[in-house]
Amino acid sequence: MPTPISHAAVGFAIAAWTQQRLPTRRVCIVAAACAALPDIDAIGWPLHVSSASLFSHRAITHSLTFAFVGAAVATIVFFRGNQWTQGRARIALTLGLALVSHACLDALSTYSVGVEFFAPFSQQRFRFPWTPLGPPSGGVLGQLAQEAVVILLPAVLVGWLGIKVRRRSVPSRAAAGD
Repeated sequence: MPTPISHAAVGFAIAAWTQQRLPTRRVCIVAAACAALPDIDAIGWPLHVSSASLFSHRAITHSLTFAFVGAAVATIVFFRGNQWTQGRARIALTLGLALVSHACLDALSTYSVGVEFFAPFSQQRFRFPWTPLGPPSGGVLGQLAQEAVVILLPAVLVGWLGIKVRRRSVPSRAAAGD
């Protein structure tokens, strides 16, 4: 089961590749936070929320609806502006992809009965056919090692490469004549 750290690393990697230029620190941080946000529904466990509820784990907060609305709200709150520019639209897309990535990573896990991608319109849960995140041997350390190999290290590498590529595409001040 992916932890918030792995979800955030994937959000960072998405921010590194979806921006036209080198992404700002704010875009990277908000994308990482958005990627981890859907697990806010875990608050339902101590409250004994029924697994059939729209507010159960991996239900509404893991849906495409939540990703769409959440991306729009996060863009409006964290990236203020008078107009909906192409840059803000790209940021909204980045944050939406970060939110969707959370549900996709959870659908790669055998730890639950699946994710309600289409909540609130459908309560059907989905899991991808390939589920590399299953019960590992070695307890908690085995799970963390499995997660590091399958999600965390690849996400950090992809994000780092995205930043590196974006840095190369930004002209230096000397070359720009400043």
